Amino acid sequence: MHATVPSEKAQRPRTILVVEDEILVRLMIADELRTAGFVVLEAINADEALVVLRGPEPVDLLLTDVRMPGSGDGLTLAATGRATWPELKIILVSAHLPNGPAAGVVDAFFAKPYDVSALIDRVKELLVIAP
Repeated sequence: MHATVPSEKAQRPRTILVVEDEILVRLMIADELRTAGFVVLEAINADEALVVLRGPEPVDLLLTDVRMPGSGDGLTLAATGRATWPELKIILVSAHLPNGPAAGVVDAFFAKPYDVSALIDRVKELLVIAP
């Protein structure tokens, strides 16, 4: 009788990149995601996020704010992420509705302030993690 060996993806914890320029918001959601069992990487803007995405650590989900300083906003980052890493799951968060083509680029949108439990539930759905 042969035992089934779980895939590498199933064995490693899922990694989320949180891109948020407001430090208290970023720290709060990063802590909540870590408590939920995720590996969390952080970036202050799209420029830093792209460095992380191109780095050695595989990222499963991008959670990004829309408005932030730097050379690009969250919509631009999401579009680049979708084009470069098609398997990457993307959640957009903002206090303002996005002005641009978010549909088809992002997997979910949460308006700030958002319910953290609902956000974590959606992350688990997107990454196909049983509750």
